[in-house]
Amino acid sequence: MKNIKAIDYLIKSDPNLGRFIDFFNKNNFELNDDYKKESEFLSLVRIIIGQQLSISAANSIFSRFTNKYGENIEVLNIENNLFEDLLSLGLSKPKTNTILEVSYLIKKNSMNLKNISMLEEKEAKEILCSIKGIGPWTVENFLLFAVNNDDICPANDLGIKKGLKIIYNLKDLPKDEEVYQIAEKWKPFRSIASRYIWEIIDQKISFA
Repeated sequence: MKNIKAIDYLIKSDPNLGRFIDFFNKNNFELNDDYKKESEFLSLVRIIIGQQLSISAANSIFSRFTNKYGENIEVLNIENNLFEDLLSLGLSKPKTNTILEVSYLIKKNSMNLKNISMLEEKEAKEILCSIKGIGPWTVENFLLFAVNNDDICPANDLGIKKGLKIIYNLKDLPKDEEVYQIAEKWKPFRSIASRYIWEIIDQKISFA
């Protein structure tokens, strides 16, 4: 469902981004929810799988993952030796270790993803980034999609930087600090702005 209030706000506060949002709206475009899954665990798994992979490659691996383990699981059964099984799905060894570590912490009641998803960004990062293989980008996307947090700014995301280069006709990709500066005008709807920017890149939209 579209957040009309957020869309109107973004169009008015940032006309450069606004003309792209107008284009999407006139074409009845729906934002992609690649990372929104049936459980917080599956959302996090999909994001971990997607690290430094194309959307199509990540979707293919995640499809094999859910075909094997289900589309509603809350955690993997770590009592079984799943390392080789996960590798056979196309996961790298580091990503396999990360997913198994997340499962271990959940099973041992040392971590509750639903509770983490409701935390402030800084607190969530302190917890999740302590796990090897999870960095700020992964946590930002988890918060953005898992609970539809409206005000997350993934400043280090390459897609966001490419999108801003198009939107503002920049000579070079902006640095993280520049992304944060530009994103100030989107508050408190930076997540929604980010999702439109990703679509600009995915759909190869340009008015140049």
